[in-house]
Amino acid sequence: MASTRIVPDYLYLYGVILAEELQDSEVPSIMGIDGELIKIKIHKELAAIITPVNADSFSQQQIDLQLKDPEWLKEKAFHHHEMISVIHKHFTVLPMSFCTVFQNIDNLEVVLHEQYSDLFDKLLSLKGQQEWNVKIYSNKEKTLSHIQFHHPPVVELKEKIPSMPKGKQFIMKKKLEQLIASQVELEQAKWWQEINNELTPYVTAANYRKIWSREVTERTDDMMVNCDFLVEIEAAPRFFHKIQELRLIYEEFGCTFQLTGPWPPYHFSKTVKETL
Repeated sequence: MASTRIVPDYLYLYGVILAEELQDSEVPSIMGIDGELIKIKIHKELAAIITPVNADSFSQQQIDLQLKDPEWLKEKAFHHHEMISVIHKHFTVLPMSFCTVFQNIDNLEVVLHEQYSDLFDKLLSLKGQQEWNVKIYSNKEKTLSHIQFHHPPVVELKEKIPSMPKGKQFIMKKKLEQLIASQVELEQAKWWQEINNELTPYVTAANYRKIWSREVTERTDDMMVNCDFLVEIEAAPRFFHKIQELRLIYEEFGCTFQLTGPWPPYHFSKTVKETL
């Protein structure tokens, strides 16, 4: 009679929270990524949020294959994000990357032990904080118009051109166009420096992200800024108010602000090594 190979479950790690916060709130009883209830593994002052997963389905080799399946990736990645968002509503959470899997509880305990200080210190630094993302888009036509009428060298050259000989006017108009175009990035950089300086008193940390193209944003204006901010919960109302003030100020320059959050602190948790 052929024997059936029994493979112990692996453990899927969503994130780590402060164990002391379990005294004030319970982890919701919800299904994990592979249909099993989520569980808690306590290690000193840390609590790992885990769920059993099938070892064959969540081996590294199988994960690598599944990542090529858009439907599987969309479903599982969405679940991972939603789970961390639920945890974040109740606890200070240090989120792990999608598909952080351990072969057994011993391996998880080793990581919690070896990285204990880093994990605990990072969680303490995130306590009472929220992540917010600010995207700023710029309408190029409005930016060019602003430069044309407010940038001193441009205004000066514009005023001089009509009094120049006809032949020279053609050359200087081309020079004027080049001067205006060259000022776009400089002007936008100046605006962002001013905006950033205004926001700095209200934030704990900032993380600058890649600028997305129009093909990605599906907008007609250009992304100028893509930045994550870590903000204390108590400071959040003042942060929002300042964003609103800046939105009104820079609207005349062609800038549009997009604020989203609060998010789990994905972009302020990257110093932690996730060792399988």
